[in-house]
Amino acid sequence: MARAVLFGTPVSPGIAIGRARFMHKLRQDEERHILPAEVSAEQEALRAAAEGVRASLQATMDNVPEDLAEYREVIAAQMEMARDAKLLNAALSRIEHKLIAAPWALRLTVEELCALFRGMDDPYLRDRAQDIRAVGLRLRKHLAVGPADAPEIADPGVLVAEDLSPADVMELNLDCVLGILTTEGGPTSHTAILSRSLHIPCLAGVTGLVAVARDDEHVIVDGLGGCVLLDPDEADLARYENRRREYMAWEELTLQTAHWPAEMCDGVRVVVQANLESSDELASAPRSGADGVGLYRTEFAYLKGRLPDEQDLLTEYATVAQKIAPERVVFRTLDVGADKMLHAQAALKEPNPALGLRGIRFCLRHQGLFRTQLRALMRAGVQGNVAIMLPMISGLDEVQQVRGIMQELHQELAARGLPHAPTLPLGVMIETPAAAIICDALARECDFFSIGTNDLIHYIMGIDRNNRHVAYLNEPLHPAVVRSLKHIIDAAHREGIGVSVCGELASDPLGMALLLGMGVDTISAAPRFVPGLKHLIRQLKSETCMELAHSVLMSTDVAASRRMVRETLHQTLGPELAFHTTSLLTHSQP
Repeated sequence: MARAVLFGTPVSPGIAIGRARFMHKLRQDEERHILPAEVSAEQEALRAAAEGVRASLQATMDNVPEDLAEYREVIAAQMEMARDAKLLNAALSRIEHKLIAAPWALRLTVEELCALFRGMDDPYLRDRAQDIRAVGLRLRKHLAVGPADAPEIADPGVLVAEDLSPADVMELNLDCVLGILTTEGGPTSHTAILSRSLHIPCLAGVTGLVAVARDDEHVIVDGLGGCVLLDPDEADLARYENRRREYMAWEELTLQTAHWPAEMCDGVRVVVQANLESSDELASAPRSGADGVGLYRTEFAYLKGRLPDEQDLLTEYATVAQKIAPERVVFRTLDVGADKMLHAQAALKEPNPALGLRGIRFCLRHQGLFRTQLRALMRAGVQGNVAIMLPMISGLDEVQQVRGIMQELHQELAARGLPHAPTLPLGVMIETPAAAIICDALARECDFFSIGTNDLIHYIMGIDRNNRHVAYLNEPLHPAVVRSLKHIIDAAHREGIGVSVCGELASDPLGMALLLGMGVDTISAAPRFVPGLKHLIRQLKSETCMELAHSVLMSTDVAASRRMVRETLHQTLGPELAFHTTSLLTHSQP
């Protein structure tokens, strides 16, 4: 029996067995008050640390291999953060006005900025706290007196850390990294994205990890079940070693067949696309066998030291369109609220940003930003197969306003003689109850629907899905949720437009089977999960999925619905079902 079992979020599937190797395990920051005469020296030490961090990151970026070249952009962003005024000036000010040592001032500043990001509703933006923490850890290392406690990792093992950045991983011998465990981060963090691209099992958000784990002890990372076993016994090791071999064989099979069509046993074809968090993941979509990109998040460009101009955005969007062509890329327009844009000029303070000025509401309020993005998308439209998707829609007038703006931009670009796509397919995210209720009217105004199940469940159930006290209500099989989904899908099909699902429910095999039974045309998920989902689809029958959907739609008992879905999939997949890393249904309580 293991000494301890900890739980976290599985962000990259697989099983890893090895010895714990700590990174960034520094001495506790010196909480020391200083004399006024010491202020200059402490401030200079922090400035020198920032210069040292930038130099080490530059050296790391220069050595990034070509097959991981997309991570140079992430490392460059962290180099900029190491000189960002919000971080350095705030810490320097604390040294001067609170008369505290540089390490203490730095820690307080990093914690403050991380808390700001963690309070954001959008999971992608929330995970950007990882960038701040990663830079903070590097600065702490440079400020530390004497050598850092983190050993040089030369032997194969499982990385254990509060957090990791791409730069951290690039400085390691990747052949020695068997698995990754962090106390911070989530499914859209850089650690998650990088570990999936490198096929390294990874758990994020592991509670109590750094305090409980011991350096060099045996650990088992269960990236399928979401747990880590510390100091496992022989029975644990034998059981998980067998499971690791089984999973590796299964994954190899799905990769070999990734480019086969996702066609059910009775001939029904399903489009499976990739969700990309940023251009960091661009190379992974074609390798996964994805039929294009169903959701490209455009927020990353707005989180750097300055707001991007039209040329910056055009370069990014055109590159993405060219790489994915001839398949389609669906670009979701900026989905942040003013409170979440640290570098926006018109920052607002909202008591409840989840229900505030976010998504299309923010874009229509700040049309200068929005028009710049739309012009770049229209110009990129001549470089590939581009579509535009609007987030947080709650009324028909919002879509009509955007169509009017795009018509004006077409005339403007034509007058300037700039090549562009005069019209692009325009779709909406169905993620608010208002949009779900009036979806019949929206379907007549749009070219496609994409259902954002994460937010839709959040708003239908009236919960903050990040609040552990009400997490039990984050239930996709609640009758209100499944009936809303069916209503949306039917409304889209009556008007002859396609409907896709890009939320977590689409990457959950149990949820996906239900969605296909309700008539969804397209699903999209993180590239790492695409081969497995296509493999699953090829084992399903459309008739079985439709019967399952009918039974769930008729049910008012959530527990009974969950049992029906699980039993149906187990009859089809058997033990193989456990190899599909999921988050909503497979890991929910019975």
